[in-house]
Amino acid sequence: PDGFGYPSNTAMGQMRHKDLKPLKLPGDDIDYWTGDLMYASGATGDMTYSTKADSVLENPEHYRDLYEKCYQLRRSELHFICGRLPKYVKEQGFFIGGTSEGAMTVARFDDQRYGEMLIGRFINSFSIEYCYFTPREVDGRLGGQLDVPTLNIIGTHDEYFGNIESVAKLVAEDPETGFGKANLDGHGYSTLVEQGCTSGLVAYLEGGVHGPCATHDNFLRDLFMTFFTRPGAIYKLPRIWSLEPTKKVLVELLKSTEQDPTPVNVALMHVPVMKFPQIYSLRQVEHFRELAMSGFKGSAAQKAKEALDGEIAKEKIRIEEEHKHAHSAIDAIRNHGKKLRVEAPATANNFYSADKHETGFSKYTN
Repeated sequence: PDGFGYPSNTAMGQMRHKDLKPLKLPGDDIDYWTGDLMYASGATGDMTYSTKADSVLENPEHYRDLYEKCYQLRRSELHFICGRLPKYVKEQGFFIGGTSEGAMTVARFDDQRYGEMLIGRFINSFSIEYCYFTPREVDGRLGGQLDVPTLNIIGTHDEYFGNIESVAKLVAEDPETGFGKANLDGHGYSTLVEQGCTSGLVAYLEGGVHGPCATHDNFLRDLFMTFFTRPGAIYKLPRIWSLEPTKKVLVELLKSTEQDPTPVNVALMHVPVMKFPQIYSLRQVEHFRELAMSGFKGSAAQKAKEALDGEIAKEKIRIEEEHKHAHSAIDAIRNHGKKLRVEAPATANNFYSADKHETGFSKYTN
């Protein structure tokens, strides 16, 4: 659901709103890499935020309350939509997925009421761990059915939820009053295993930041193709891709519970830096993968390789700039030196307090 698209004069629009751009016409610039094709303004409303660790440090009660309210809003939207899907969709089944705040919502979402309708869930750019984005430890775990195939995608350098330099790490490391998991994994493997997920895969993207498309866009296309066609076997992906030489080299299995004498089937795979520029289409990349396997033989292949090398150099600069920007932001926050106060926020019961799945609000007030 698009939580910012409500008209500003509605109750929902007063919570979150962005002005929309006009519908695109055939002659408009709709390049895939354009930053924002939808919105014409920044966010306004009582439930908007721009996460900075120093802001959380200055007023943790406010942010814990705010993030919980945001979850409850997105949760209610998701229930509203899932409960009103056409009959044929409910019969065929559907996937749910999200990125960042949306990923946190999908991870915590109490989807039990939809049973077999739910085919799978994907959680992108959220580590499924207790951190500043989840008010309580239990909120950093899956809230739904554990037999629903689950795909977790996150970069090694995610500046919000990673375990190298991130907002979550800074908040958790405060020696006096910090909150969040003390030793962040930066991904959801441990959570999925501990909870007993029967089909789960964590794709840990080398060098990936909070927006992983800049480093792994074409890999994600391949990954989703496999997930959407074989969700129940997603934990077997490294083995499935081993049958295709051009894909075999794209992943490295780090851990797996498949051979354990339990029903838990979760795999953690490392995804190295991609060899080919993400600005190329997947079809172009597949062509270059084949050329690389043959050693770029022939004059035409060599000429293509020269152009390829030029694009790789440009992409490397773009990625380094992204990492530099993220590093500078984290350094500025670290030097700010604010301390945390972690008293549980005073909250009121809401519509879902007595619902099937216990929520953060009900826990705080009971």
